[in-house]
Amino acid sequence: MSPRKRILVLTPRFPYPVVGGDRLRIYEICRELSKHYELSLLSLCESEAEMCSPPPTDGVFGKIERVFLPRWRSVLNVLAAVPGQTPLQIAYYQSAAFAGRVRELLPEHDLCIAHLIRTGHYVRQAGTPVILEMTDAISLNYRRVQELENVRGFKSWVYRFEAERLLRYERAALESFAAVTLVSELDRAFLLDGRGGGNVVVCSNGVDLDALPFRERRTSEPAIAFIGNMASIQNLDACFYFAEEILPRVRGRLRCTFRVVGRIGASDARRLRAMDGVEVFGNVESVPEAVGNARVGVAPVRLGAGVQNKVLEYMALGLPVITSPVALEGLQARAGSDLLVAATPEEYAVQLETLWHDEVLRTRLAASAYRYVRENHSWAGRLRPLVERVSALLAAA
Repeated sequence: MSPRKRILVLTPRFPYPVVGGDRLRIYEICRELSKHYELSLLSLCESEAEMCSPPPTDGVFGKIERVFLPRWRSVLNVLAAVPGQTPLQIAYYQSAAFAGRVRELLPEHDLCIAHLIRTGHYVRQAGTPVILEMTDAISLNYRRVQELENVRGFKSWVYRFEAERLLRYERAALESFAAVTLVSELDRAFLLDGRGGGNVVVCSNGVDLDALPFRERRTSEPAIAFIGNMASIQNLDACFYFAEEILPRVRGRLRCTFRVVGRIGASDARRLRAMDGVEVFGNVESVPEAVGNARVGVAPVRLGAGVQNKVLEYMALGLPVITSPVALEGLQARAGSDLLVAATPEEYAVQLETLWHDEVLRTRLAASAYRYVRENHSWAGRLRPLVERVSALLAAA
């Protein structure tokens, strides 16, 4: 029996614990590939805690290495890159030590998967076949920040600053790898802009129905749930947009609370908790327990690209969903049948008021949404095109 082929996986952040959309996606990709191949992980870490955390025992990786890149070094990298054309998020993850280990490990492996352009730049000229797991068109995110006024936070300035240089970099990157994976057709069309792209593979996200059990909500709490990692400007903007512009309008009509679940900075949590009707759970061990018996899930995302995991998670949990048009873009779910869509504060208020008083509609939407994710968003099914492309590249190598 011939030995299994070996794949080197490069990540800009240690993917454990598996929290947040970017870690979840690369983890599920690796878990699926580990069924067929031997995987090694080389990961950057920005804290001593990440460097020293116990190695996982899930069997996904046969070998794990970590390289420390302190935050102060990343900041200096960014400052040095400002006058040039290198995207700042590429500069942030520059590490001579990491580059050295990549060069040493590549010859021992048959294929490399680079997670995001942050590690992709290390292997653009590699002799080993490389798949860039780009996930989203980040430049589409940046463009939306440019178009939207009053986006919260310093990151919004950074996004505006490097939008064009990032777009040029991403489009050039499409031609630098054996294959590039994206999460939606929208991202693919935006980056290709009418050009070819036979090496671009679209693999949407899945959802783990065992980890997010469906729950009947015929008797529910008067709570509106929002799940998201508020380290992301997209989630932070969506959360404050709802809390500041939508919730006061809704609370003028309904008795309800806004329940925020997910990693959040201390100052942002304090500002949210100071608002009437907002409760902040922050980072939790169990999302289903924190969401509890909430009545509705919302995804008022105005920025972003790709697939919004929170929408899939609401559907899996049995939460009727009200989403923005942006949060629906990467999905084939049907507005009016699987979920409801709102684009303005008044539309959110109307949709919430309708759902609040219509148990039949809530039950129907939840059941239809659950069927949608069960039939269309298993991780194995969604990642099959990537697994097939890996198999073809290894066969041709």
